[in-house]
Amino acid sequence: MAYTYKTVPAPMALLVKSKTNTEDAIRGFSSIINAEGTDGWEFYSMETITTQEPQGCIGGQLKTTNYNMLVFRREQ
Repeated sequence: MAYTYKTVPAPMALLVKSKTNTEDAIRGFSSIINAEGTDGWEFYSMETITTQEPQGCIGGQLKTTNYNMLVFRREQ
C-alpha cells in the first residue's frame, strides 16, 4: 500500500489555568485531527522538528526552535 503524507502545525504549548482548561486544550487536538479526517486523512503521528538559525548580523550563535506537527496519511 502506498501513502501520501501531510503535516499540519500543532500547538507549541498549551496555556492552561485549571484542570478543566487542560482537558479543553487537549481536546483541541482532536478538533484538528477530526477536521483532517473529513478530507480522508488518517492521523499517523505527532512529531517535533528542530530548526536552527543564526542570531544577529554576525551570526555567531544559533537560535534553536522546536516545532510540533501532526502527521496525517491517506492511500494514494
